[in-house]
Amino acid sequence: MPTPQPNRSPARRPRWYDYAYLVYLANLLWQPALDPGFSRVDAAVTLLSVAICLLFFLRRPHHNRARLVATAALAALGLTVAPFNYGANVYLIYAAAFAGGLWPSRLALRVVWGLVGLTAFYFLILMGVGTPAQISMVSSVLTAVFVLGVGLSNLSETKQEQHRRELEAALEENQRLAAIAERERIARDLHDLLGHTLSVITLKAELAARLAGRDPARAAQEMREVERISREATAQVREAVQGYRSRGLQGELAGARLALQTAGIRFDCYIQPLTLSPTQESVLGLALREAVTNVIRHSGATCCAVRLLKAGGGVLLEVEDDGKGGVLEEGSGLQGMRQRAEALGGRLERSSNGGTKLRLWLPTADPERTSSQALPKTLHPSPDTL
Repeated sequence: MPTPQPNRSPARRPRWYDYAYLVYLANLLWQPALDPGFSRVDAAVTLLSVAICLLFFLRRPHHNRARLVATAALAALGLTVAPFNYGANVYLIYAAAFAGGLWPSRLALRVVWGLVGLTAFYFLILMGVGTPAQISMVSSVLTAVFVLGVGLSNLSETKQEQHRRELEAALEENQRLAAIAERERIARDLHDLLGHTLSVITLKAELAARLAGRDPARAAQEMREVERISREATAQVREAVQGYRSRGLQGELAGARLALQTAGIRFDCYIQPLTLSPTQESVLGLALREAVTNVIRHSGATCCAVRLLKAGGGVLLEVEDDGKGGVLEEGSGLQGMRQRAEALGGRLERSSNGGTKLRLWLPTADPERTSSQALPKTLHPSPDTL
């Protein structure tokens, strides 16, 4: 059944996915096929009801008010068409599908239980038009079961979607606050680093200007001192900027742990003692950040394992999750990761089979010698190290 979302954004799944549930309209064919007394009027009412039902599917309401209207209209359609075609109970089930997308969840529950109660009227209508008691009872019971099941199922899916959106919003807010904190730290560090130095340079330059006329030697000495202090300040600024460019691999691991725990995903980590160049550490850190972001946004995983190992004359980073897997189009993040690895003579592999595993290997020896090597086989550390 189509599952409307708890906010204005449409579902991410393909649009045709919802339309596949229209196959249940075949339930309206039972009475025309089995009842010789099915008249042209009954057929006309049935076809008109199908057209009205399709109208709501094509509009795909995403607001609470529109969903309520669709739910009420489909429920009324089911009760109205029941005297002409007892397969009209399918409209009550479609109504439950829309009701399951209402938000907040307590509103959806009330509407779903209300639809379950409407099946009693459906039963009375069937009995009133002379439908056989056995058909009336079985059809009404099945309707109540399907209404409740479909409504609760779609409500559960809506809750998951809402939780995912809230989680993404929280992660974006955390990233925004972290960026603000980082800018404040940079401003504070630069103030502490340059404030005193620039003040000293200003004082010595003023002193040199005053001494230029009566003591040129002393003025020259002060200007040489200004030059020395300026060079020291330049070196300090370069060191500080170099430190800002990357959090380092340890910083990325800490960030990955925090992000995954915030997303409710267990984080397992195994790191062998390694000696990495700054370039290698930067490539591995960026790859780890991109891989963890993909796990949080796309995998639906409950556990993510990160392993950093010595393998095949190089270093191997593995990020593996137990999510839904599947073949995903390689976006700019993975493409950039692959290009950075290949620039160092490394390789990137990605596989999906009951989860997703990303493996990035970088050589520690001569890139020309190791670039032709096959990617080393996966190493499995013992469970107690994870």
